[in-house]
Amino acid sequence: MPYCPVSTRKVTCVVLTALILTLFFVFPVCAEETGAVQFIIGKSYYAIDGKTYSMDVAPYIKEGRTFLPVRYVAIGGGVDEKNILWDDRTNSVVLIKGHRVVTLTAGSRQITVNGVSSWMDVAPEIVPPGRLMLPVRHVAEALGLQVAWDEVSRTVTIFLQPRPEPPQQPYKDFIEKEYHWLDPAGNEWTWHLTIPTEMYSFYRAQPRIHELLIKGYTDRVNELRRRAELLKQYMEYWYYQCQIRPGDSYESAWQKYLTYLQAYRVAREELEKILVEYRELESAYRQAEYRLMRQGYVPYVFEEANYKLAEGLALKLAEKAPSGHKAKLEFAAAFVQGAIPYVEETGEYPKYPVETLVEGGDCEDKSILLAAILKALGYRTALLVFPGNPGHMALGVECPEGWGSYYLKDGVKYYYLETTSPGWRLGEVPPEHYGKSALVYLVP
Repeated sequence: MPYCPVSTRKVTCVVLTALILTLFFVFPVCAEETGAVQFIIGKSYYAIDGKTYSMDVAPYIKEGRTFLPVRYVAIGGGVDEKNILWDDRTNSVVLIKGHRVVTLTAGSRQITVNGVSSWMDVAPEIVPPGRLMLPVRHVAEALGLQVAWDEVSRTVTIFLQPRPEPPQQPYKDFIEKEYHWLDPAGNEWTWHLTIPTEMYSFYRAQPRIHELLIKGYTDRVNELRRRAELLKQYMEYWYYQCQIRPGDSYESAWQKYLTYLQAYRVAREELEKILVEYRELESAYRQAEYRLMRQGYVPYVFEEANYKLAEGLALKLAEKAPSGHKAKLEFAAAFVQGAIPYVEETGEYPKYPVETLVEGGDCEDKSILLAAILKALGYRTALLVFPGNPGHMALGVECPEGWGSYYLKDGVKYYYLETTSPGWRLGEVPPEHYGKSALVYLVP
């Protein structure tokens, strides 16, 4: 009788260890901390580098905006609690982080950073138990942080590394580029362009928006691994502590068995929690990269420094373009179609326009570049994403004189415009994509 518990312990320990080890062979390990804070919609806790802390209010979505408690965002973003100053009389808060002083007031869309005021698209609001809530992006950007939103897991991730600042003019070094292309009328054009080397190098080194979003998943997996490893060590400890040895009395052996059984129950409950979190995360992760690839392109179009570069290109193209909306659009498109080389890429993330101008790019890169140019010319545009393997991206643009194939979004006709190769006119769709549905992402 005393030796039955031994075999039971061996079986339960082996089963538990096997379950734990299933967590260790799915995603690559990232050994270093990433400096990330995560909030989940509807959950009254947040995590800093995987360590969980409780809150007295849960994030929520209202009218398409994700509201988070300003206090916990500030704490997670590195603001010392003594530098979070709340004024009951004015319902305003002052956040101090390094050289940044940020002021927000409930009910006001005004946000002040170091004495300079700007306007948010929504006002902060107070919810029980008296917490000031605000879409996180405004606070995070005011504090110099980066934010990512994942629709799959309904998670907001704030990256604590300071936002790198792009180089400012005057630039010292330039990349000389000469572009050749034919316009729709068959005229040959040559354009000599100088691109700031510092600007190109800066954006070439930046992590892609998608990489930052996916990084949030790997961080959470690493935290599950850490918890599973601690659980494994916990069970190994009790296994060896509760071994029944020759000479143990029946009472001693039974007590060891009960002690081990209690430890096993505790570990089993914790393991079940880990496995539930893991299964949810695994399912979300497998959808995340593809989904984020589809939804994360638009920010590349209007990134500030790149958009200024696109504005300069647009002005020069507008000087030479023929009159009429359709002719002007096709003239600008001909530059991207013919002058920018198409570069086949596998598994690459999107490029900023400055990178595409220097290196060339695939359908997504060239569409982003053309979207920025046409937006600078005053046209409403949309990125048209065709799911599949391989997928495809083209541009949609509103044109009063347009005809041919278009995609309707919010009552606006966005005419198809191919960017990959020369000769495509507004409204013409390649045969392989003709009649297919596309995801339409508007460029604001």
